[in-house]
Amino acid sequence: MKAEINIQIQSPHAKEIINSLKVDNINIPQGMQIDMNYNENFANIKIIMEISSPKDILTLRNTADEILEHANLIINLLENKRIA
Repeated sequence: MKAEINIQIQSPHAKEIINSLKVDNINIPQGMQIDMNYNENFANIKIIMEISSPKDILTLRNTADEILEHANLIINLLENKRIA
């Protein structure tokens, strides 16, 4: 069975978000695929994971969470917001 998470981030920095996140896509877990692209003001991220155990669901969720954290950091840096 496969599970998929689609993330769409609306931002004028969509290109920068995707380019920054792509650099981090090395050594991803076996059975996982991450596709990223952008168009206009949208960063689109698709994470697909082959699910063979309950642990794989957690891996998928944790990966999505990490991507969202990094995207938020990138947006804050580009908009010169204070990061606490």
